[in-house]
Amino acid sequence: MNEVELKICKGGDLGANSYVITCGERAIVIDPADFTQIADALRGKKLDFIVITHEHFDHVLALNELKSRYGAKVIAQRKASENIANPSKNLSRFSDMIYDVMKIKKTRETPEFSAQKADTEFDENYELSWLGHTLTFVHTPGHSEGSCCVKLGGLLFSGDSLFEAVDTSFLGGAKAKAAYEKISMPYFRSLDPFLRVCPGHGESFILGDKLNARQKATEIFKNRPKFTNFFVNFDEFNETLKNAKILVRAECCFLLVKHGEFYKFYYLVDKLENLANLDEFFRLINEPVVAEIVSKNAVASDFLKGVKFKPYKIYSRYRSVKKNRSFNNVLPADLSDASEIFELISETFDPLSDYLPSLEELSELIAKGLVFVIKQERAIAGAAIFEIKEKICYFRLNCVKKEFQNGLIGFALASAPKQTQEAQTFYTWINDENKEAVRLNSALGYKPDGLKNYIFIKDDE
Repeated sequence: MNEVELKICKGGDLGANSYVITCGERAIVIDPADFTQIADALRGKKLDFIVITHEHFDHVLALNELKSRYGAKVIAQRKASENIANPSKNLSRFSDMIYDVMKIKKTRETPEFSAQKADTEFDENYELSWLGHTLTFVHTPGHSEGSCCVKLGGLLFSGDSLFEAVDTSFLGGAKAKAAYEKISMPYFRSLDPFLRVCPGHGESFILGDKLNARQKATEIFKNRPKFTNFFVNFDEFNETLKNAKILVRAECCFLLVKHGEFYKFYYLVDKLENLANLDEFFRLINEPVVAEIVSKNAVASDFLKGVKFKPYKIYSRYRSVKKNRSFNNVLPADLSDASEIFELISETFDPLSDYLPSLEELSELIAKGLVFVIKQERAIAGAAIFEIKEKICYFRLNCVKKEFQNGLIGFALASAPKQTQEAQTFYTWINDENKEAVRLNSALGYKPDGLKNYIFIKDDE
């Protein structure tokens, strides 16, 4: 029995994967997306079968031409077989809308598409014997009515039913999701976790890394990989995982955590070269993504080029042990001030790089007596936030309305209020380019302690 060989072709603007499986001079194609690439990969071999994992246009655009040229038999789940004949069901009628939603630039037009039904249809299961090899087909509803997966030896061809970096989408809504949880997920969990999954988009991956991502992420954290930008304790890490997008590859873990209108990217890797090939992890994220690296060592501007991040800002940490006098006009904020303070903070600072509270958090900080204001004619002229942990006071932010910036309001707010006088050490972070803030805090005794926060932002160009 000859061994099979696998070639991967990337098709179209949506990057659909087509798989060309060869055994001797014979071949099978799974998900025919781009005819030219597939024909080149076949190189004169006899194409026996074309397999459809589901009915969507980006996975079947080359179906008619391949079938006409090579005379291959088509195999598909019954619903997929029916739906490829309907431009509404195979979504080619809505291709422009799909490109817009996914923010993908088209390089060529996608015409409405239809194809004849498959030569071989199945409902739930089907088995194909081919040149001594067995291909097992299983209906995996969820992403579409006719989705299926195909197992061949140690490989699982999942179509759009399972991805490494993102969850599948359920175009049939709650009913489709329920079918996926009831039928498809139990099937995936019944398989060998060491199977290599070949998805309809993106890179191949190990099945167990996907299905057990949260558990494996915890194990990776416990092992303390050599390189990370996520410095939290075990409980904080597990709490973060509850709302994070998680990607696990072998002994590496990547997280995307939502912070208001943007995401923060965290990594835990054993080798820096593993900071690469994460396009699919970010593909469906439309908000900005930032990454922070806190270090006393200089971080190169191209440090995250492998994951397509560019430098954004650099902050330095400043430390002071000086006891500055308090000003009587600096008062604890009242809960009724929350909205006005929040508006001032939002207008003053950059949410991508400055540690800004949400309105809810700001209200909690006010209730704890950690927010201070100066008022002029009953209006907020400036505000500051201090956070106290034992004998350490963190000077989180300080802002003054534009019409009051010529006075000493910023200086008064930056001087430790009476409530913070028990602290022995004071810390604050300042943007290296904010010379005014550097001057002000230096006058209050703050000096850089050598720690810097290098902030990078995802480059979408």
